[in-house]
Amino acid sequence: MSYSQSYGNYSFLLNENFRSTVIKANQNSIKDENYFTFSNQYSFTNYLALGLLLNNNTFSDDRRLSINKTSVLHGEVFANITPFPELQIVPFGGISQNQQVAVLDKGTVYGSEAFLSELKLDDFSFSGSAKFQNEDISPRKNTLRNFKLDLSSSIDQNIFNNLSFQYFEQRRDFYFESDSITSNAFSITNNIQSRTEDQLQLQNRLLYFSPLNNFSIDINGRLFWRNIDRDTRYVLVERVTQSSFDTKIEEFKIDFSSIASYRTSDFEGIFRLAYSEKEEKHSPKPIAGANPIFFNEREKTESQKNNSAKLITLSFQSNYLLSARDNLTLSLFHRKLVYDTPSDLNFDDRDELLTTARLRYLRNINYFFDIFLNVEGSIKKIVYIFAERSSNNNVKRFIKFSSGVTYKSKNIVSSNSAEVSANYTVYDFEELNPNFKSFSFRQLAFRDSTVIIFSQKIKSEIQGFLKLSEQGDFRWSNFSNQPVRFLSEVYFEPKLFYVLGQLQLGIGLRYFDLSTYNYDSNNEKVLATNYRSIGPLTDIRLIMNEKLRLKIYGYYEFISTEKAFTNEQANLNIQLEWIL
Repeated sequence: MSYSQSYGNYSFLLNENFRSTVIKANQNSIKDENYFTFSNQYSFTNYLALGLLLNNNTFSDDRRLSINKTSVLHGEVFANITPFPELQIVPFGGISQNQQVAVLDKGTVYGSEAFLSELKLDDFSFSGSAKFQNEDISPRKNTLRNFKLDLSSSIDQNIFNNLSFQYFEQRRDFYFESDSITSNAFSITNNIQSRTEDQLQLQNRLLYFSPLNNFSIDINGRLFWRNIDRDTRYVLVERVTQSSFDTKIEEFKIDFSSIASYRTSDFEGIFRLAYSEKEEKHSPKPIAGANPIFFNEREKTESQKNNSAKLITLSFQSNYLLSARDNLTLSLFHRKLVYDTPSDLNFDDRDELLTTARLRYLRNINYFFDIFLNVEGSIKKIVYIFAERSSNNNVKRFIKFSSGVTYKSKNIVSSNSAEVSANYTVYDFEELNPNFKSFSFRQLAFRDSTVIIFSQKIKSEIQGFLKLSEQGDFRWSNFSNQPVRFLSEVYFEPKLFYVLGQLQLGIGLRYFDLSTYNYDSNNEKVLATNYRSIGPLTDIRLIMNEKLRLKIYGYYEFISTEKAFTNEQANLNIQLEWIL
């Protein structure tokens, strides 16, 4: 939720964002996050404004984690200084309360921000931002440094160039539980680990557009460096083990991409090319006086994480209007990944290839009917370089045919489709490893969605699908299949709505049935499991205004299984949509 308002020289902003996540597993857990901001300021002149900022962030998780509850509260006084229209400087300072693992640290927070927008000098345009912030909450300290500069220029009427530079550095101190010996030696309750991350990025973008020949090209290149450094504050040399050493991660990445497009009145084509290289190095940090044997062992462990990757992607998309009623769409995609690990102890080196294609035909028959035909397929191959992992080498092939029709009239809108798909996964060395077996998965699906308007106040909505799936052992050499498992899924949900202005009140029925079958020696299906759910539902929709919408969807289900086991369960989903 966000709300802002201005009254003459006074303005304020209120922002509230709450998220709650319920995870259902063997042991259910709830994670809550809340972000609250209130800011207000008074403008004395066009060049100076003073204000107050309150920022409160909380996080809680009922699982037993090292940090399962944190909160940060900032209260700041700031000045908004505008020496000229393109430059804004905001120094700030205040108090901070930061809580981790039931330890509340208090201190000061201070710094400054600056914003530069569209400062023009000759043929160049400058924009950027900078932020400096310190949070001194002894014994911890958090810092933030961020600087960004964009330089834009138009080489001529059709060529645009943008050069950007960014530096980012952030340090965060975290508490973690200390062992008793370390606690006694340093007279502490919790140890502290600092995590410092710095990033450096240099990027250039060149855009060419020619309105005469409907052609444009966008070329982008980027260099990216990142370092992550961890540092534990209290370490006893006498108790150092392999896991005691802090680590450092160094990452370097090169990205290049280009997009070429061509447009006419009846054709649009876009070609994309992207290439990237990344190197990642992990290394432990030595501890003075520690046993070098432990350090060497940790160094071997970290070296197994070192990796380099090369990725190239090619794609093409086109849309061709065959006539005023016929439209043809073609999509092609190809990707290659080369993943290498320099360590002799790591066998994850592999090559991956992925190719996909899709062709879709859309026909507008008349004012009421649209039909479509669609065919798509893909092939993915993964090859591990070393024999230790080569049993995972496989090829996945996928193909799908689908067709559908849409009917639209004054009182009826109905969409119906049918599709058949097949997925074949073939392992290269399944004869040598019985744990890997090639398999197939085939599916036939029918879907329907219909809305019928009986009057201004009464309408109905019907949704449903039928899916029939078969999984089996597969041999690519003779394209033979031995069925192993069969699944049948049925979903049906009819609803009747009463419309009262912006309010829609709906009742209906929800039905879901999932049956699984095994095959006997005669290839006859034998029921293995059945899950059936049926019950009433309610669907309430309210448009409060142009920006706020509320939807409440709930259903009560009676559940039965093949073992005649019955259960009852209530479900409720509340969705509030705020359009900013």
